[in-house]
Formats: sequence, C-alpha cells, structure tokens
Amino acid sequence: MMSSRKGPGDKMAVLGFWTRLAFALIVALLAVPTAGRAADGAVVTVTGLVDKVNRPPFDAFTDGFFAHYGVAFDKAHAFSGRDLARLGMRTIVLSYPNWSKPVTFRGPRLSAVLRAAGARGHKISVQALDGYFAEFPWAFSENDKVILAIEVDGRPLDIGGRGPAWLVFPPALQAGEGKEDDAGLVWGAFHIKIE
Repeated sequence: MMSSRKGPGDKMAVLGFWTRLAFALIVALLAVPTAGRAADGAVVTVTGLVDKVNRPPFDAFTDGFFAHYGVAFDKAHAFSGRDLARLGMRTIVLSYPNWSKPVTFRGPRLSAVLRAAGARGHKISVQALDGYFAEFPWAFSENDKVILAIEVDGRPLDIGGRGPAWLVFPPALQAGEGKEDDAGLVWGAFHIKIE
C-alpha cells in the first residue's frame, strides 16, 4: 500500500522548483532593455553638436556602417524605436502627386528628437541607409509638422522597406520647394548630423 505522506525529498523538489522559477524571472528581467541604452537596438543616431551623449565615440570597427560612409563623431545620442515612441507620437497624412495614395505617418516631432539629444546648431543633415541625405536649416526642425516617422499606415517601418525612420513633412513646407517635390523626405533615415 502506498503512503500519501510527503517525505523530505518532496520538500527539496518543491524548493528546487521555486529556486529555478526565481532564477528564470531574474534572468528575464535582466534581459528587458532599459530606456536610452544603445544596446536595445539603435535605429537613429544623432551626432555632432549634442549634449546628451548615451553611446561611445565613433569606433571604426564597431561602427562599420558609419565608417563605410566616412562618418566619424566624438559625441552621439542613439535612439531605439522604443526611445523614439516615448517622445510622443504625432500623426500626419501626406499625399504627393507621385504617390499612389495618401499615407498616414506616425512618429515624434523632429524637434523632440533633437531636444532629447540635447542638440543645438545651425544646420541639420539627415542621412539615409543608401547614402542619400538632405540638409535643412535649424529653424526648419522647429516646425511641428516635421516628424521622424517610425510607422506608416499603422505598421512599423522596417529596413528593406522605407525604414528604420522616414523624415516627413507636408508639401511646400520648406522654402523654395514645390508641391510636387518629395525629394527632401528622407526615407531609410538612420543618421542625423548637427552642425
């Protein structure tokens, strides 16, 4: 006949279960990314005249993609997609004549991104993954209609599409730009240089 009593080995098994569970929870919590860490997947890096530095200076080996484009820096602030979303999401709908339909963009204002990096300067260059870049005067960044989109039509922007970020603004917002010109809209944006 079997006894229903529990012996000391059963207590050890229960204790072992709770110990393993506690250990697993600690490991899981340590794996959760912390806000502002470049290690949680930087998608956009602001370099140049920035005061709020959160990543090391340029390193030719570690920063191979920057090195490929001849970009070097002493000070930089890296943003993950989560960091950008925390700056407050703004929604704008844009349509250009060469687009097949109106597109809904969501992302932080460019001015919020630059403030978060402690950036101050007179010129902003936004660079895309394919090497394309556009330059803007500092005052342009202060317009609330200029956003660094990280979502399009309700979906995150991905690399391989037009991500990781897309600098967007309404037609003719920039001086001298026509209503049909979307050349200043930098898709595939990964680097913002402040001079």
